[in-house]
Amino acid sequence: MTRALQLYRSILRTHRRLPRELRFVGDQYVRSEFRSHRTVTDKRFLDQFYAQWTAYLSQLREQTGAERSADAWNVGRSLDPELVSGLDDAKAEQLLELHRASSGAPDQASGSAQPPRRK
Repeated sequence: MTRALQLYRSILRTHRRLPRELRFVGDQYVRSEFRSHRTVTDKRFLDQFYAQWTAYLSQLREQTGAERSADAWNVGRSLDPELVSGLDDAKAEQLLELHRASSGAPDQASGSAQPPRRK
């Protein structure tokens, strides 16, 4: 199994520990990122890509560990304002969309605040 596929699957498995709404957003984002980078061949970029996603997986595993009680959710971390100010317009918009989706704020285009329910 390739490094990318193993990391991708581990992240999705760990997302199963998240509340439904966070899992939906997280799964969609992970799928999108891994899909959009699957043809990248630049080793330096891939090393950084894998390092960032591995750090995310580590943090997520720590924050969603079995010893956590259901009402003790503290998932994620604050973003460095300097990092945010350095984002290009496309990434800033993507970050804003993620914020809206994770906070339950209505999406301006559809007016929907909740992810679709799966049957």
